[in-house]
Amino acid sequence: MFNFLKSNKKYEPLNGELRKYFEYNFLWLLQKFPEPKIEDRKILTPTSEHFPIKWDKSKDNAFDALRIICKNMQIDPSKVELNFFDNGLKEIDMGTSVIFVESDPENPEAAGLFHHEKVDGKYSVSLDEVLLAKPDDLIATIAHELAHVKLLGEKKLDQNDEMLTDFTTVFFGLGIFNANTAFQFYNQPDRWGYSNLGYLKIDEWAYALALFAFIRHEDDPEWKQYLSKTVKKDFEKCLRYMIENEEEIFKFDDYEAGKKVPFVTLSIAMMSGNKDTVEPNC
Repeated sequence: MFNFLKSNKKYEPLNGELRKYFEYNFLWLLQKFPEPKIEDRKILTPTSEHFPIKWDKSKDNAFDALRIICKNMQIDPSKVELNFFDNGLKEIDMGTSVIFVESDPENPEAAGLFHHEKVDGKYSVSLDEVLLAKPDDLIATIAHELAHVKLLGEKKLDQNDEMLTDFTTVFFGLGIFNANTAFQFYNQPDRWGYSNLGYLKIDEWAYALALFAFIRHEDDPEWKQYLSKTVKKDFEKCLRYMIENEEEIFKFDDYEAGKKVPFVTLSIAMMSGNKDTVEPNC
């Protein structure tokens, strides 16, 4: 019997333009932040080994996490001023139940804020106090705001790019936290709802993490066990695609000829070692 339900279509993660967006920008990040080598970068996981913090919802927790993340992202923590604001949980009373949502990252009332101008010689980062009750979200938000420090604060960019900022957390070893917090569903006896942090979608996080593993020559990275089930499933599919189609990864000639070039413009000479050909193009 014919299996009419089976598709013969070849699996491809994302679309071509998005894939090349991440690949272009990964090479750009490698150029801007060459040390340590990509295979030597430390990947932080939600364990007491990497975050030996006694979580008690205090602001001290945030300062402790900040110091750990700063070290991984090569930032002097004394150069970062951390502040807090009370944005809080949004609740919508539906009569028999309550829907609750977190701050929308596309809304000015985001969970974290990076102030572009230095204050007294320090980079200023502000966090919503609600994050103190959720360590993973706290870590992800700090990582995102410190990615702004790396890109805007250290003047690698002159314009903000939130997708690239999220992607930069992967490059600096915080991608597990930021990918896992991309979408979280809550289901409690008297209420339900969801929260989301960041600017990338789950399948985009999966591709970004797979690209990170691929370029580090990790066919089956140990750290994938810390990814949420949804992200892990997509991550494994993306990584398998890269391994099976290695010749297509970081291939830009056809792409440049006929499609919109994403954030950076890259000459094929980059692949032969001439890193001076990679320049921001926003």
